[in-house]
Amino acid sequence: MQEPISTTATDGGLPADRVTRRAFVLFFCTGLFMVSLVLAAITAVKIQAFHLGPLTVLVPAGTLAFGLTYLATDVISEVWGRGYALCVVLTGVLMRFVILFLLLYAMHAEDVFPFITTAGNWTDGQQAAFVEVFSSGNRTNFAGMVAFGISALADVLIFHHMREKHVGKNRLWLRNNVSTMVSQTFNSAIFITVAFAGVQTWSVIGSLVLGQVIVKLLVAAFDTPAVYLLRNIAEGRKLTDFRG
Repeated sequence: MQEPISTTATDGGLPADRVTRRAFVLFFCTGLFMVSLVLAAITAVKIQAFHLGPLTVLVPAGTLAFGLTYLATDVISEVWGRGYALCVVLTGVLMRFVILFLLLYAMHAEDVFPFITTAGNWTDGQQAAFVEVFSSGNRTNFAGMVAFGISALADVLIFHHMREKHVGKNRLWLRNNVSTMVSQTFNSAIFITVAFAGVQTWSVIGSLVLGQVIVKLLVAAFDTPAVYLLRNIAEGRKLTDFRG
């Protein structure tokens, strides 16, 4: 006789018939990861100047959004383990290909398919501007796929290496910051070089790498309380519990 299908829990230990804090945090972090990843890819073409006292650095506008992806993976790593985090990272890499395909469709569908034309008051000038913006986005999206795949994998592996090494030593803050800072530095060097080589001068590229590293390190430092908060909500701890 076939066993009845449970309506109270899934294979991953999440209830199928009600919302729990643990399930909410998992889906919140996954959603935050995907939204931030998409926005980082689209907005990276815009370059902003950060004036930090006597130092002025150039930073792609998508840097802040990208930094939030590491907050999400660190929480998932801490609460659900390396396997869940790697699944989210792999899904993110695949989503970058989906973004690339959808951008190409939006830009060039009318040129490829004879049964599709622009409608309404969409002018040739608007089309040219649309293609100019998002064709640049395609290059940054490709650069992001390369850099993200390497750096996100490094983040998860470094985080779990330190987690196993520091069992019982209350060093979540340390592994969160070290794993994020190291992997973000890798990401910045790879992403900026691939995205802007031949488009910007090497002095601008150097400033972009420096700017990204500075902003990402600041995001990594300031997201530590959020990692503890989301971890505590998921595990039913007091919100001010800084153990682990």
